[in-house]
Amino acid sequence: MTKEHIPFEELEFEDIPDPSHLKDCEECRKRWRIFSFLGFQVKAVPRMDPPPFFSQRVARLAEVPMVSFASLFQRVAQQLIPVFLAVVLVSSFLLYRVTEAEPVLEEYAAIFFEEPAPENFSVEDVVDSLGELPVEGLLP
Repeated sequence: MTKEHIPFEELEFEDIPDPSHLKDCEECRKRWRIFSFLGFQVKAVPRMDPPPFFSQRVARLAEVPMVSFASLFQRVAQQLIPVFLAVVLVSSFLLYRVTEAEPVLEEYAAIFFEEPAPENFSVEDVVDSLGELPVEGLLP
C-alpha cells in the first residue's frame, strides 16, 4: 500500500472515502466502520430547540468568574494568619509565665504532695497532730 491513511477527522459524515483504498487497507476499513457508525448515531439524535433566553444565560454564566481551589485556599490562609499568630503569641506568653512561676509551683507541690503519714501510727500521734491545729475561731 503506497497511499497514506484516509484522514477521517477532515471528512463530513456524508462524504465517501476512496473505495479502492478501503479495499486495500484493513486499518482504514476499521476506521471507516467506526466513522460511519458514529455518523449514523449523530444523525439519529433527535433535534431539540434550546429554551428561550438560553444564550443569554450561558453568556452570563461565562462572565461570572469561577473560584478555583487555589484562590479559595489562598483567601482562607490570609484570614487564618492573624488567628495563627494570636495562638502562637498566647501560647508563648503562657509558656513564659509557667517557666517563670516554677517557685510558686513548688510551694503548691508541697501542699498537695505532703509526706505520707507513717504506716504505723498510734492514738498518741493523732492527738499530737490535733494539738498542732489552730484553735482560734473554734471556741466561742
